Amino acid sequence: EKIMKNLVAAPTVAVIILTHALYCVNSFSPAINARKASLLSLQVATRSSSSVDQEDAVVQTSEESILATEAVERLLESQKKDVAETQALLDQIRATHTSERTDKNGKTYGLAESILSGFDYGFQSRSEGVPLKQQHIGVASSSPEVRYGPPTNVVDLTMKQFFRNLNAIRGEYTDEVETVLTKEQETYRALLETLTFDCKAVWAREQAGGELDAPLLIKVPYLVLCWVLDNMFENEYVPSRFFYLETVARMPYFAYITMLHLYETLGFWRRNTDLKRIHMAQEINEYHHLMIMESLGGDQKWWVRALAQHSAIAYYIALCMLWLISPTLNYKFSELLEGHAVHSYGQLLEENEETLRALPPSLTAAEYYSLGASDPFLAEYQTNAIANGREIRRPGFNMTTLYDVFAAIKADEGDHVGTMEACIDPSVPVNSVSVEKRILAAAAIVAVASTFASGMDLDTDSVAGIVSQLGGDVADEDLSEVAEASAPALQLFFAQILELLERLV
Repeated sequence: EKIMKNLVAAPTVAVIILTHALYCVNSFSPAINARKASLLSLQVATRSSSSVDQEDAVVQTSEESILATEAVERLLESQKKDVAETQALLDQIRATHTSERTDKNGKTYGLAESILSGFDYGFQSRSEGVPLKQQHIGVASSSPEVRYGPPTNVVDLTMKQFFRNLNAIRGEYTDEVETVLTKEQETYRALLETLTFDCKAVWAREQAGGELDAPLLIKVPYLVLCWVLDNMFENEYVPSRFFYLETVARMPYFAYITMLHLYETLGFWRRNTDLKRIHMAQEINEYHHLMIMESLGGDQKWWVRALAQHSAIAYYIALCMLWLISPTLNYKFSELLEGHAVHSYGQLLEENEETLRALPPSLTAAEYYSLGASDPFLAEYQTNAIANGREIRRPGFNMTTLYDVFAAIKADEGDHVGTMEACIDPSVPVNSVSVEKRILAAAAIVAVASTFASGMDLDTDSVAGIVSQLGGDVADEDLSEVAEASAPALQLFFAQILELLERLV
């Protein structure tokens, strides 16, 4: 009995809970020193409160019981809201029409109609690489190894890809499945061919925003890249231009993750994983932009693929080298490129509005924006909306034309510009929305563990200090609410520990 009584008031239990909580938030803690400071803070708090007499503890237990009941009720209300949101999303998918959303012409539509609007333009991707069935010769095509297995070695892939590209230059695509286009596919493809793009108008848009403010070290490569876009793709199939642009646009975020990982491994610099998570979300977003351009036939010409792939590799290497010189200039270069993408998509929308509104979204666009409307990565890269308290964009709920698709891509590129600006400005935090939620939850666990172990009231001011050391910014009322909601689970946890000790004793 003496052992169990001491256990309830012992700070060791709280320290164990804190250690587990800090392990959960290990991926986003600003630094190990901050975690150690938090641990020491809690140890001091629990040790100073361990002298509370038993009578006060009994009264406190009754008060905690009331708080636990109220916390469970609030938790239930929160869960009901989550269920209601899920039900609303399910209703949107089931219904083919909804009166909740209308466009400027009075047409009603919703998520389900956006999904149903997806159209297969009949293009087969020529950028996927060597088909899996060619990588595993002699293995049945229905074998899981062919469908899900890893690629073969690089020598084998290189040889096969070389001959695939050689055949492509000759106009031979022997590994493609022969298909017959429908009349609707032929009609929509013909409309895609009529799209136009005025390169000079894009530069006029950029000049209207002021003089290009950047050092020569990044200004010259930027102008060269834009020159390639303007001259190589003038009077070419418009989706091919954007296929090239999106192939290159993926590289910065891959390079950033590479260099951040390298700096962490070498012990040069480490803060948190917020930035890597956001850059990963940006790369995934650009990847889907690229898939959309492929679904519109942007990669059908061999020279377009060759130019895009070689430019992307050179761009990646250059970005890694530039990062070693100055990460700030690196982010500035990406800001310029993303800004050019915003102007390019804006020009495309303005120049071809009527045609784009007559074309349906591709299946790939519907899959990403509509079926993937609940994907948390759609929120991660929208750092401006998160920082300013605006609602996260979910363009898939009203995407029934190709115009809507390109408008969504333009907005995505604008978000990337804002993120690059925030990365340059040291006074602006670049936070991951999911990580911020975990900081709040972990801080609540720490607070409740300390309160439960010491038998004292929750001191939100003290816990706010711990949250600050973890890099969070949480209001007292939010902290108290989450902490109280966590209390029942922690009480059950301690009860189970006591029960186990009773059995052992």
